[in-house]
Amino acid sequence: MKRLNANIYCSYYNNEMRLILIITVTCLVSIFSAMGISSSSSDIGYQGTHILTHGALEELAKAFEKKYGVHVYVKGGGCADGIAVVVKGEREMGGLCCPLPPEKAKKLNLIQHKVAVDIKAVMLHPGNPLNNLTLKQVSDIHNGKITNWKQAGGQDKPIALVFRDHCRDMAEPVREVLSIKGPVAQKAIVVKTDKEVVEYVEKFPGAIGIAPRVFAQEAKVKIVSIDKIAATPENTEKGLYLLKGDLYIITKGQPEGLTKKFMDFVLSAEGQSIIGRNFGKAK
Repeated sequence: MKRLNANIYCSYYNNEMRLILIITVTCLVSIFSAMGISSSSSDIGYQGTHILTHGALEELAKAFEKKYGVHVYVKGGGCADGIAVVVKGEREMGGLCCPLPPEKAKKLNLIQHKVAVDIKAVMLHPGNPLNNLTLKQVSDIHNGKITNWKQAGGQDKPIALVFRDHCRDMAEPVREVLSIKGPVAQKAIVVKTDKEVVEYVEKFPGAIGIAPRVFAQEAKVKIVSIDKIAATPENTEKGLYLLKGDLYIITKGQPEGLTKKFMDFVLSAEGQSIIGRNFGKAK
């Protein structure tokens, strides 16, 4: 009889505790909602091109969270990563440094939102005396027409071209601006990442490579002007510096809810001021 009473008591106690827990959780959710604090289920995410991630998205996410109390998950990667996570529904937003062909974007129901203009910096080893090249010279170097620095007004030394080969099925900005229709110069050092381009140029006295300014400015390289125009956000926005490429955030269909709120923030004056620290602003 005592054992029965104990079981009844335990059952009653457990039910009471469950009720208290439910009431507590409900109250906390109500309090957080009233304070504008969002739960993890309300958070949104971005993944894609490391250029945009490192150059602006991390700072934009912090500013957005501070202003609206909504956490934005940010992860780097490449254009392929940005496309994959959005198509699969794993993230609300993806980042691209090369635009998708319109027919492919339509097929995948992806909307491309231009948010910034990347500045492609032409890098030389610090020991190279040259401070300026023409856009035609840079194009000729990449197309194998100039192979010695003497041909570009420099020392009589062979050129070591370092080239990042990526996004072959998309309108990759460097290929477009430099009119590279096929393979680059035959003796080029072809790599897969911007980090590798920077590292090679840092090491080899005769090297030349192109990488986003956001990475080049942090490296031990010389960034040369092109046609006597410096690679700056101001000159890029004015249309003076031509070696550039648009940066995009993609969404599956038109953005809604918190995703739209974040996109509006990115394109607002406050968001674009953050963008303008490392990139040309979107217009």
